[in-house]
Amino acid sequence: MSAVPIYGSPALLVKIERERTLVVADLHLGIEAELAKKGISLPSQIPKVKARLLELIKKRKPDRLIFLGDVKHNVPIASWQEWRELPGFFEELTKLVRVEVVRGNHDGGLEGMVPRWVTIHSARGVALGKRRRVGLMHGHTWPSPELLDTRLLIAAHNHPTVEFRDEFGGRTVEPIWLRAKLDASKFPMTLQKQIRGELPELLVVPAFNELVGGAAVNRGIPKELIGPIFKSSAVKLDEAEAYLIDGTLLGEIGGLRK
Repeated sequence: MSAVPIYGSPALLVKIERERTLVVADLHLGIEAELAKKGISLPSQIPKVKARLLELIKKRKPDRLIFLGDVKHNVPIASWQEWRELPGFFEELTKLVRVEVVRGNHDGGLEGMVPRWVTIHSARGVALGKRRRVGLMHGHTWPSPELLDTRLLIAAHNHPTVEFRDEFGGRTVEPIWLRAKLDASKFPMTLQKQIRGELPELLVVPAFNELVGGAAVNRGIPKELIGPIFKSSAVKLDEAEAYLIDGTLLGEIGGLRK
């Protein structure tokens, strides 16, 4: 089993039992409708996102493409843009690869926008491999018990970033991969009773859509971090490692906050 971030891209290639799975998260397609309400007019980003995905599929030749939640953006009601463009988006991708979605908190009504042969998994996640070696979830819920019996738990939802500031007050924010250990004592008792042995390592995936914001994990106490795993302090954040999209190891989050 291997799970390797693709150099220069917020995408992950998981190889398990001779099957190659491309994993991306937080596309938030249709976010332009929300931005338009704030006075920011942008053309549809769906063609651009689709082109990036098609290029990854062409180069990496995966057997499966799994979206790790929040494929669409607008909730509780989908925008006209999502209803108009998402069916074609999925149709084109399914011609090349098997497509699946792990439901995110923005994915209400997604069933009506995808071909019937696109599999939509529960928000509590799905395990890959006969021996359940890798777990996939969005991150706005607690994982299902079967995901705790894996070696690696891959989640999204937070759009993790690191904030850089220079001596003149300039500020830049860069997306990161976040690699962390989990604390079993912080899980709900119902889940603690179902933990067998050591918990999986957690890998948090950066957002695929460049327009969405992110939670700066090194900005004081990162209150922006959401989802029960983070809110409960089940993630050992200070000891977690941050990696830039190009693979550069920035170090532990605790050290980046000093």
